[in-house]
Amino acid sequence: MSETRFDRIEKTLDTLTAKIDTISEVIIALARIEEKHVAVKHRLDSHEQRLNKHSEEIDVIQVDQAGSQVKTNTNEWFVRMSIAALVGLIVYLLRGV
Repeated sequence: MSETRFDRIEKTLDTLTAKIDTISEVIIALARIEEKHVAVKHRLDSHEQRLNKHSEEIDVIQVDQAGSQVKTNTNEWFVRMSIAALVGLIVYLLRGV
């Protein structure tokens, strides 16, 4: 009778050992997942910083482009007025001939 009891206790201990081994494997897997999660978080932070830097550079370029556009419009107006004045002068001089 005691032998069957010992067999049952041994079987229970084997089952508990197997379950503890399974739990330890799960804990190791969770630790690996957490490490991957931390690595991905660092990578995303790095990408976010780079995107912010590019966004700031684009903002500076847009401001410069707006200033260049104003200068270009002024230069275009000056060239058109000069051409109109030159054509008017030629017409005025040819009118007297």
